[in-house]
Amino acid sequence: MKEEKEEDVLLAKQYGVFGNLCFVLKHTMKYHPSLLLLCILSAAVGIVIPVVTIFLPKIVIEYISASKGIKAVMIVTVAGTGVLALGAGLKVFLDKLVFFHKLQMNTHYTELVARKGMTADYCYQETERFRKLQSESIAACNGNFSPLSQVYDVCIALCTNGLGFFLYFGILAQLNVYLVLFLVLMNLAGYLLNHRVISWMEKNQAERAGYLQKIGYLTQVSGDLKSAKDIRLYRMAGWLGDIYQKNLKGLGNWYRRYTKRVFGVAAGESGLSLLREIAAYTYLIYMVAAGTLGVADFVLYFGVIAGFSAWLSDLFGQVNSLQRISMTVDYLRTFLGYQNTFLRDGGIWSEELMAGPKEISLCNVCYRYEGAEQDTLSGLNLTIAPKEHLAVVGLNGAGKTTLVKLLCGLTDPTEGTVCYGGKNVKEYNRDKYYELFSAVFQQFSLLPVTFAEAVAEEEPPRIDRRKVETCLQKAGLWEKIASLENGMDSEYSREVNDNGTELSGGQIQKLLLARALYRNAPVIILDEPTAALDPIAESNLYETYNEVMKDSSAVFISHRLASTRFCDRIVLMENRRIIEEGTHTELLAKQGRYYELYATQAKYYQEHPGEGGASE
Repeated sequence: MKEEKEEDVLLAKQYGVFGNLCFVLKHTMKYHPSLLLLCILSAAVGIVIPVVTIFLPKIVIEYISASKGIKAVMIVTVAGTGVLALGAGLKVFLDKLVFFHKLQMNTHYTELVARKGMTADYCYQETERFRKLQSESIAACNGNFSPLSQVYDVCIALCTNGLGFFLYFGILAQLNVYLVLFLVLMNLAGYLLNHRVISWMEKNQAERAGYLQKIGYLTQVSGDLKSAKDIRLYRMAGWLGDIYQKNLKGLGNWYRRYTKRVFGVAAGESGLSLLREIAAYTYLIYMVAAGTLGVADFVLYFGVIAGFSAWLSDLFGQVNSLQRISMTVDYLRTFLGYQNTFLRDGGIWSEELMAGPKEISLCNVCYRYEGAEQDTLSGLNLTIAPKEHLAVVGLNGAGKTTLVKLLCGLTDPTEGTVCYGGKNVKEYNRDKYYELFSAVFQQFSLLPVTFAEAVAEEEPPRIDRRKVETCLQKAGLWEKIASLENGMDSEYSREVNDNGTELSGGQIQKLLLARALYRNAPVIILDEPTAALDPIAESNLYETYNEVMKDSSAVFISHRLASTRFCDRIVLMENRRIIEEGTHTELLAKQGRYYELYATQAKYYQEHPGEGGASE
């Protein structure tokens, strides 16, 4: 049942072999047409070499039998050998060019996958189906011998084998048409054996993908600088190694089952090949003995039978390869075929919206994650006035982060409406709508670039350096940045830059504050970015945010109630909805759930003074 579920998630076998081949050829024709020309030339040269190989011995024998002289025999032999040498050299040259151009197409497909991953609606990123398809799509175009690059090799082989098949078919048909049919049927039987392996792969590919995804994640974690300290301090290497080995063993078992089937098919094909060759060559020997076939023709047909069997066997083999590759292209096309539901082209928008914050309202909002059995938010009603500083507090799992995603437009509610400035968010151009928000998330992203680029998130020529300095000063980080050798042009992080500068947790938060200030958006959202700091540091930083963002609406998310006392209004979330709201003083006076949680946290911090305090 588990494997069936994963298979459904991957949505394999959706477009068909012919459709996938057309997809690849269409992209190649549009973005790199010279590759198709090279493939055609390579296939043409590939057919010339074996044809010359089988006809040259026949011609030489006929010349010798006709007593045309050693000079004529030498001329034919040298000419034929020269053609073979030239063809072989040209074939190698063309294959090198094809390989180089295949890498360029790999880059094209990789760009498509990366762009789709960055531009697809955020709600897709949260689904297992999308992530697995993304992983499979990356694998489809990753590496010099990726499945997508193999399509061109298969196309060359199909053209060469197809031409060779029809040419040799015509030659053999003059000898005995029933012999040709016998050879075709024997090769067809081999194809059907191989097809069983392909069918098994289609049914079990999801299991393999699951193991590869976990192994890839563990490999990434083991080399991640952020995980390095924990792995060593908590001696996690053995534990992670065990998990890695468990998945590696599972993957090994998958390949063992696959290999058993491959070997079984190979044994069956060998038996069929032996039977085919014995029957064909026995027939040729019989005709020579009967005097109906000359020596020169015997040599020709001997080579043609061997070549015909090879053409046909390889032709069926390439069809099987194309079916196997087609599964991978299915994943890629399904991934690229995700249709965004947010308005990206069109939608309402006015630059006046950027002039200042507008009212935000949520009306009867419900939200349920894909596959979940119950709503994460249920019947939520909330209005945020322009320039209001609102705190959303509650225990972990209360739905605070989901609320942030709805406010930012990263996802849409399952039921109800989210409005900005009196308009449903769904009506806005979503990319423009994102510009209304500066958000600092708990799981933030800082690229290893210069500090100026990290703050502005723009290319150097477009950066307002004076504005960067002002924002760093307001955030309280300018003194640190100015002390560096290259100032704001110094590079952050040593993960990529050997001379990079590492920042403490508090300094990173100040850098994120500077980034939010530089964006200068009407609405600021802080989704517990300071959760890793101690309560006092978090409270101080939140108050800094509150001070420098007076002209913006602000939403502060926290599970520490003391950190957001300064806000204009506080809403307490629990059990998927808002259960209390008011100022800090009003909520304490009610002596309800907020009071209870606040008192509990205050008592804890008083008993653990090393972790900060939460006094009123």
